[in-house]
Amino acid sequence: MVLLDLAESEASTVLTLDKDFWQIAVQRRVPLERSGVVLFRFHPATPGNLDPLVRVLVAAKGTWAGCISIITADGFQMLAARKS
Repeated sequence: MVLLDLAESEASTVLTLDKDFWQIAVQRRVPLERSGVVLFRFHPATPGNLDPLVRVLVAAKGTWAGCISIITADGFQMLAARKS
């Protein structure tokens, strides 16, 4: 997918609300190494509901590179995107 290739080339993290896009990142043949994907899971996805999730992302102060992550109201889970 072009967006994931661009994120990888720029060492950027993609933030998404799209579970299908997140799944594409999980199943990607070439694992992410320099970039990451963060899925925000909250319904409805209004600015007021997403604000606490974005705060979790910022507060984590970690690197999201090489990870495919999910952030919910209960916290976050990071999955390694690299193949061993």
